[in-house]
Amino acid sequence: MKEQLHTIQLTRRELGLIHHIMTIKYTDIDDDVKFGGTSTISFWQDEYGKDAITGVYLKTRDEIHANYDTSSWICKDLQRKDPFTKPFCYNKKHENYYKNHKEVA
Repeated sequence: MKEQLHTIQLTRRELGLIHHIMTIKYTDIDDDVKFGGTSTISFWQDEYGKDAITGVYLKTRDEIHANYDTSSWICKDLQRKDPFTKPFCYNKKHENYYKNHKEVA
């Protein structure tokens, strides 16, 4: 089967999210060996292969290093710039009361 290449456009936060997830998968890539084949991480390796995990990790890492400030391991350039939404509260009298879609008119 011939391998096809795909091009997608991502926002900086989407790129950061994919890189964060792939960093975890890449770091744990040999956990199945470490724990005698009982690790749940092996699903990713079985379904996609270690080469795919490594490839996505390295490509996102290279893109981030080329375009963003990576002086911090967190890479704040890829995170939200807007202030976080106030946490919701289930107390109806509270200013941050959570209204689900059924209650909103």
